[in-house]
Amino acid sequence: MMKRVIALLLCVLMVLPVLASCGSGINEDNKGAHVTMYLTDIVYDLDPAYAYNNESTLKVAGLLFDNLFVLNEDGKVKKSLAKDYKIIEDEKTDEYKMVVTLKDTAWSDGVNVSADDVVYAWKRILDVANSFDAASLLFDVKNARLAKEGECSIDDVGIYADGKVLTIQFEGPIDYDQFLIKLTSLALAPLREDIVKKTDDWAKKPATIVTSGPFRLREVCYDSGEEYMLLERNVYFCRDIIEDRLDKAVTPYRIIVDYTKSAEEIMSAWENGEIFYVGNIPLSYREDYASAVEKTKTDALSTHTYFLNENAVINGVNLFAIDGVREAMMKAIDREAIAEAIVFAEAATGLVSSGVFEAGNRKKSFREVGGVLINTIADEDAKEILSDALSDINKKASDFSFSISVAAYDEVHIAIAEMVAGYWSDLGFKVSVKKIKQIVNDDEYVYSLDTSKNNEKYIPDDIMDDVWAEDLRSGNYEVIALDYTALSADAFSVLSQFAKGFTGRASVVPNSIDYSTPTHLTGMDNEEFNDKIEDAFDEKDVEAQADLLHEAEEILIEDGHIIPIIFNQNATLISKDLSKIKFTYYGYGIFNKMKQKNWKDYVPVEEEEEQ
Repeated sequence: MMKRVIALLLCVLMVLPVLASCGSGINEDNKGAHVTMYLTDIVYDLDPAYAYNNESTLKVAGLLFDNLFVLNEDGKVKKSLAKDYKIIEDEKTDEYKMVVTLKDTAWSDGVNVSADDVVYAWKRILDVANSFDAASLLFDVKNARLAKEGECSIDDVGIYADGKVLTIQFEGPIDYDQFLIKLTSLALAPLREDIVKKTDDWAKKPATIVTSGPFRLREVCYDSGEEYMLLERNVYFCRDIIEDRLDKAVTPYRIIVDYTKSAEEIMSAWENGEIFYVGNIPLSYREDYASAVEKTKTDALSTHTYFLNENAVINGVNLFAIDGVREAMMKAIDREAIAEAIVFAEAATGLVSSGVFEAGNRKKSFREVGGVLINTIADEDAKEILSDALSDINKKASDFSFSISVAAYDEVHIAIAEMVAGYWSDLGFKVSVKKIKQIVNDDEYVYSLDTSKNNEKYIPDDIMDDVWAEDLRSGNYEVIALDYTALSADAFSVLSQFAKGFTGRASVVPNSIDYSTPTHLTGMDNEEFNDKIEDAFDEKDVEAQADLLHEAEEILIEDGHIIPIIFNQNATLISKDLSKIKFTYYGYGIFNKMKQKNWKDYVPVEEEEEQ
């Protein structure tokens, strides 16, 4: 009798996966649309905490990682990973906190997303030994700033997890609406400690990355002439894998991005209906498509910016530590001409880009209130200002040669750098454009062991290191070009990173137990600016804080270590065959419910056979 029971149980266990497959829709005729896109330029590292110096990275990472809250197209905070939240204030017990309950969803490997993942991600950013720009977003949290400065343990930070419940403690009452805006930053997306700690390269390849968003990184190839990226539905995203259809939460099955095509081939494929979405129109075709995107063009909350490295020694001199030199370089640039050449851009009139809120008010722009802080055309006095500055050290501009570091894979950045190099050459400097190429990863791989080599550690050849990004983070440059993208729509997050104590850089002194208050990676340490940001941080009235931030931006521009060039704009071509595409306020797509007309016609033959 017992044998029959065991046999029956075994039969039931064998049938369960089949039943689960039927319930989930796996045996449907097709899994869903395969949408071919030119989503962005190629990217190499999808860590959401590093996604803010390159717009392309943000547009991919935004599809892969879910966040507690998002800022929708209208600039309203909406719950995303958060199912619900409440604010608790008790003056008698001096208790001020936010309690967030997470919704039921899972990582792309099936592990449930928990509040522990939020706590880990935030403590990683606040760790005294780590450098992340997003640290100041969390300084309202109890002990967060002290931990970043090494004044208390990271375990003392007021963030706690209990299953799906996240508790955030504050030092006192804060503007909770402002804090929610900060929490819409993708840099604060939850991360898995067991994944991130295995290798520094965890976010560079499908085998080592897990994602919480609607898509996962299925394949990526960097072989010359064969470059492509394949994103695939995360079947665990907001879905009961037993009861729900495959497409309950995410309609499209795959997003296919071919990086081998030239600009001409991309646009030819678009015109022929072979590509259904162009997220980054090639520079040489922008003028032709300017009218086609005019009605849908949006602010990117991103300023193409140059950092001048005060610590760079040029011809024996810290050239960029000289105030007049920076002022002349700021004024020599014709931003109107650059914006016209880039097409989807506006001449920068400050650092804080169009679209960033004034005093937390989505209907009011910080830039409009702040006005014009930079001449958008070249100033004729720039050469004289430079001559006077260098005469104090008995030098002239032609004595100095320096380079502008730019990512070799970004044609727009290269075009801007060549124009800027021309303006600075007109001042008398010898300026070159240093196009920094990515390289095959040369780090020892520790995520897993190579069983074919007797479990020895090995160096992988299928992931790339973005040397430009590494140089930026380490300060290894003379001048470097980047898209300085707003971490959130709050102006404080844009400006605070340049103030001593708010930079997010590591506070621990190498090879010691001592702690330092780090300056910005450019070496900027403007006492007046530091004080202004400190005052803005302490100010609880949002309108009064906005006034302080406007004053701080003026000081920043006058200081000149940070040189804004243009405000970037989003310009996207979307086929009429696609529908139900939405965007966040930050410009990255929401493709969860995207539909494609006659999508079965575009499913690859091998996929049809497989299904």
